[in-house]
Amino acid sequence: MNRQLLAVVVMAMAAVGVARADATNASTAGPKIHFDKTVYDFGATSLVDSVTGTFTFQNVGSGQLTIGKPQPSCGCTVASLSTNVLQPGETGRLGFQVRVAGQRGHLEKHITLPSNDPQASSVSLGIKVEMRQLVDVTPAQFQLGVLKQGSTTNLAVTLHRTDGQKLVVTSAQPSDKRLTVRVVPVEGTNDQSSAKLLIDVDAKGAPGALNDSVKVFLDGITQPAATVFVSGRLLGDVILSQESLFWPITIQTNQTANSEQLSVRRISVSSATTNHPLQITNLSTSLADMTLELVPVDTGKVYSVVARLTTLPQQSERGTISFETNTSLQPKVVVPVTITVLRNINSHPPLP
Repeated sequence: MNRQLLAVVVMAMAAVGVARADATNASTAGPKIHFDKTVYDFGATSLVDSVTGTFTFQNVGSGQLTIGKPQPSCGCTVASLSTNVLQPGETGRLGFQVRVAGQRGHLEKHITLPSNDPQASSVSLGIKVEMRQLVDVTPAQFQLGVLKQGSTTNLAVTLHRTDGQKLVVTSAQPSDKRLTVRVVPVEGTNDQSSAKLLIDVDAKGAPGALNDSVKVFLDGITQPAATVFVSGRLLGDVILSQESLFWPITIQTNQTANSEQLSVRRISVSSATTNHPLQITNLSTSLADMTLELVPVDTGKVYSVVARLTTLPQQSERGTISFETNTSLQPKVVVPVTITVLRNINSHPPLP
């Protein structure tokens, strides 16, 4: 009985071994892709424009492995293959670069890699990074609204180095001479990881939009560690409803000018002061197919510049509308004009 039982056990174990071998052979039959890792975690970093790395993979199967085109999850990710065909046992590499400039917090991107592996026709590869600011900026931007000529606005910004090291500001560089900057210690504290950035905005120069910034540089770091943004509008003697005129025109096949295409455009011009009546003279345009009319809305205060096209332009063109005023800050005002002609190539000529 013991010998018979032993024989049965031996036969059963042999059958199991054969089954396992068959399963192993089946799993490696044909191409099979294997990655050293499928998630690339950079951890926490700061002051970098992009992160780069390489995924390594191998054909551990018995057939030729063909790799398809990598498919990044967003436009900020670029991926490239060392090869797209691997024989059994060969190794390939997938290099990647992810742009992270200006981003904060936890970022996670993916690259999908297709192949002819019957068990894994596509593999999702993960890229993780925690973007931390080396310097916290409070506040990081200012919306100043309308600024009157000759006025000065004082701004205060708190800078705090997040890694606990001493904050040593080597320079604070404004983008325009209207901004002056000083770095001072935070009052009432011995915190060497923090400082105050004092920005004075001097409202001078040509009236219009103000979009400036201050870049902060730290000791031992070549790129800006922080940026403060300052925006507003510098008010002159004259206020325009629009500082540039955009005029789109769509032309169908065999189309001639009509009232809709040649509709007028209006620019409201008003005085920014109440004690000085506004006068407008020498209204003109550089565009040959445009006529202008000055219409008083509230004499001395508000006018309307009415622009009309006399003919339908056959191509896009640019020009200006200009006029002179009796003001000291804006003796001459120039408004850029862009006429964009679009042709509908899918249209059909009218039936006879």
